[in-house]
Amino acid sequence: MIKKRLLITLKFFVLWCAFAYYSGIFEHLHELPRGVHQGAQCDRASLAQNYYYGNFKFLYPEVNEDRCIDGIVSCELPLTPFLSALLYKTFGYDEFWFRSLSFTFFSIGMFGLYLLFRTRMNDLVSFLLVLTLQCSPILMFYAANFIPDISALGLSFLVFFLFFRLHLPHAYLPNFTSRWLSALMILTLSLAIASKTTNAIHWLSLGGLVLFSFVPTFRIKIINRKMAIFSLLIALVIPVGWYFWSKHLGQTHNYQYFMMRIPWSESWESYKTAWLVYLANWPQQTFSEPLIFIVFGCIVLSLFLKKFISNELWFLTLFNFLGSLTFLFVMIEQFKYHDYYIICLFPVFTLSWLSLAEAAMKIPSKFWYLKVLALAAVIWTFLFQNNGGTINLRERYTQGNYWDQSSVKPNQYDTLRQMLATHHIDRNNCVIVGYDPTPNNILYLLHLRGHRYSKEHDAQRLDYIINGAHPQYLISNERQLDSAVNQLVDMQFVLEYRDLKVFKLLHK
Repeated sequence: MIKKRLLITLKFFVLWCAFAYYSGIFEHLHELPRGVHQGAQCDRASLAQNYYYGNFKFLYPEVNEDRCIDGIVSCELPLTPFLSALLYKTFGYDEFWFRSLSFTFFSIGMFGLYLLFRTRMNDLVSFLLVLTLQCSPILMFYAANFIPDISALGLSFLVFFLFFRLHLPHAYLPNFTSRWLSALMILTLSLAIASKTTNAIHWLSLGGLVLFSFVPTFRIKIINRKMAIFSLLIALVIPVGWYFWSKHLGQTHNYQYFMMRIPWSESWESYKTAWLVYLANWPQQTFSEPLIFIVFGCIVLSLFLKKFISNELWFLTLFNFLGSLTFLFVMIEQFKYHDYYIICLFPVFTLSWLSLAEAAMKIPSKFWYLKVLALAAVIWTFLFQNNGGTINLRERYTQGNYWDQSSVKPNQYDTLRQMLATHHIDRNNCVIVGYDPTPNNILYLLHLRGHRYSKEHDAQRLDYIINGAHPQYLISNERQLDSAVNQLVDMQFVLEYRDLKVFKLLHK
């Protein structure tokens, strides 16, 4: 039995890594933050950078902006950044380790999803569906990235597999009874929610299933229900504890990155506009058209096939769908500009596929051709989505393409960073950078700390930085900024690289 499990594990990861290589994911493991939402990537990557340079104070996450005074910020549990910083310390600073760690968390979760699919499908269909999910343009880009959503998704998939095998009945598979696996589920669920608060949707789905099991009418059977309740409650300890600690950091330092707020629309018109913006941009980045409509249709179809699906799986799919839909409607102001917000909702797709697979098991053998058609549909779906996903991944890393959307050219600043080192300009020097539309982009890429100035700021902000923080250097990509700073303080030219100039600020 152990040899068989090891063989299954080995086979999955060999094929999984081969696909990641073929699709181009591994090609970009050494990339600096770039592409869609470069600013969000730099924000998260800066946490790892500051752990690396700042003695690994886990409870005090820091970003690069405002580091002349204090860069400590309130944020969700920085699990991946902290572990990445440890890898930097061990193997040398390289974004390869951050991206690889995120991909590792995600891959473990996808393995858990594959094992869950295998409880109701054959090996081929299970693996093809896992790859189809991976081929989502959003997951292709963020699978090996700096955004915490992808690590949290991997952890959530592992939680669903463990919960099914520990607490939900199966027609012929015996349930796990290991306390170690129960402890693993608790820890994994805790870290998933703490790392990305939106994964609480899955906790609520599982909790709702256990709660409804107390109502005889619903005929929901939970194996070892007391342990399931205990596990779900204990899993809240880390997220709740970190919530209050992060709130404390926000009150004493900086609220800039604190958890998730609900951005209420100012009017009904702005709410409708948010929906129109979202629908025009992001659904086809979840799955290519027309596949996105088919995938959503699968959720609805599974809910209409209740009599062919076990009560436990059907209600779990329903709860997760309602929770995901509610989250989408409430947070649409965030969804309209953020492609990665949908990542936490991917389990609802997989639960519907699991439900349909279970329903298909009820098809009599004389209708074997229906199962052949279903297999053909799965193969076509994979091939179609694989084409769209790989093309989009390539476009997101192609300079000048619409999907690149990098605010700054990362390699240009990486070269400048090496030039600054020759002039002994490092993190011990407070700097001001600009123009930078996002807080941590240039500062992160230069491994520096200080302030940034953007065209959205007024002269008062610039005066506050110069006379308040007394930065020692200006790193500028705009002549207008050079002139504006020179009106406030004397400047001495240090070096120039392409359109980037560095000045030493001579305060009186």
